[in-house]
Order: sequence, then structure tokens, then C-alpha cells
Amino acid sequence: MKGMDEGESIELFSWHAFKQASPKENFTQLSRNVITYSGGLPLALEVLGCYLFDMKVAEWENVLEKLKRIPNHQVQKKLKISYDGLNDDTERDIFLDIACFFIGMDRNDVIHILNGCGLFAENGIRVLVERSLVTIDNKNKLRMHDLIRDMGREIVRANSLKVLEKRSRLWFHEDALDVLAKETGTEAIEGLALRLSINNATCLSTKAFKNMEKLRLLQLAGVRLDGDFKYLSKDLRWLCWHGFPLKYIPTNFYQRNLISIELQNSNVQLVWKEAQVLISFLIFLFID
Repeated sequence: MKGMDEGESIELFSWHAFKQASPKENFTQLSRNVITYSGGLPLALEVLGCYLFDMKVAEWENVLEKLKRIPNHQVQKKLKISYDGLNDDTERDIFLDIACFFIGMDRNDVIHILNGCGLFAENGIRVLVERSLVTIDNKNKLRMHDLIRDMGREIVRANSLKVLEKRSRLWFHEDALDVLAKETGTEAIEGLALRLSINNATCLSTKAFKNMEKLRLLQLAGVRLDGDFKYLSKDLRWLCWHGFPLKYIPTNFYQRNLISIELQNSNVQLVWKEAQVLISFLIFLFID
């Protein structure tokens, strides 16, 4: 990744850190040091500038000490300083959920889903946008730079490098398929995405979800589930299933906490065979 020259770097960084074209008084040398230890990389300057905005000199010096310890080629670790500086676990969870599952989705739909998870998403997404960790395009879709996305996913992976089923989120199809095929899921898993070809559906057992009691987010494509749907998590808030193979949603599938069901390219002819009581405000998106 190519760095910028000093003048360009100072101006870009200053617009994010001070909301003006040059550093404020007493921050000139500190700004130059941040730029040096950021390698002049535009993305790092933008993210770190947003993070340092409105901080005091002592806080800047603390961030600089962290930057000094990270080699220039380890860009993700430099970006992670902004993630570590988020206000609480709620904002971190929102960031990780977006990085793993919601890039490209409508901002309002994601807010609705994550609010259903108790994450106060409107405020959380606003903070992430202010920190330049998330952007919103002109169609109200959530966007994220590839390096920031990869940084978020690496945070999840690093929490359990060797044991897939102990990760909080599974988005890589080989990892998700491995856990589901071997039925090794655990309550650590909060989100799972398995997107395969809908032209040749892969058959798996519903028992694969038996121990995923905290599963909130589930995205499937090209998957057929055989067995009793009672095994799916009662904590499920979002079900996105492209190529849903059944003609109706099974009555033994607990749906009272669901916020959004998206069944694109489905075979659904009847939503429910029997009446269901839904507590949450539910969005249905059926696209034949």
C-alpha cells in the first residue's frame, strides 16, 4: 500500500483529527509522529485521525506509544487501535457483526436487526461512521474498507485460532461447513453464514444447531436442513436463507424473537401452516 508525502499526509490527517487543514497549536509534532508511525497510509491516517479527535495531549502520547510498538507493515494492528478505543462492548459487537455479515446491507434494516439483539445500533453505527470504521453510501448501504473488514474478522479468528466452534462468528464457508457437517457447534457461536451454490443444495442436519443456544444471526444459501427445526436457537433474530427449500416455515421452529426473515428464491407457498404468535416486529422479504 502506497504512502502519501508529508504535506498531503498532514492535511488529510488534520481534517480528521482537528476538522481543519493543519494541526492545532501544541499538536504539530505529535501529528507528525502519528503520521510517521502510520507509514503515511491514507486509511490509517483517516481512522487514527478520527479516533484522536478531541483527545488531550496525554491521550495522544499514549496512542503514540502503542503505534511505536507496531511494525509499519502490520496495518491491521495499527487500525485495531481505533477498534480497541471504542466506548464499550456494544459498539465492538456492532462493528464485528457488520464486518462479518452486514456489509452491503441497508443501514435501516441492520439497525432494526441489531436493535433486536439489544445493541442500540443507531448510536453505535453513528460512532463507527465518526471513527471512519464504517461508511454509508448514497443508497444507504453499509460499506467498509477491505482492510478494516479483514481487521474485524481477524479479531474474531484470533479469539480461537484452532477451535472453530469456539469463535463467536463464522463467515468463511469452509469453517461454517466444517462445524455444521461435524455437528460441533457450541454456545460460543453468535453468528454463522454459509453461502453455497443454490443450484446444488448441500444437505445438513438441524441437529448441527442443537448446542448453538446463543445464535443470533444465521445466513444460509444453497443449504437444505433435514430434521426437527426445534434445534435452531431461540435467540435467533435474523434468518436470511436464499433458496429456502420448504413450502412453509415449520411450526416447530421457534420464531418469537425473530426480527427479520429473508427468504429469497424460496419455494414458500404458505408462510405458516398453523398460526404463530410473534412478539417482535418482523420484516418479511420474500423474493421468488
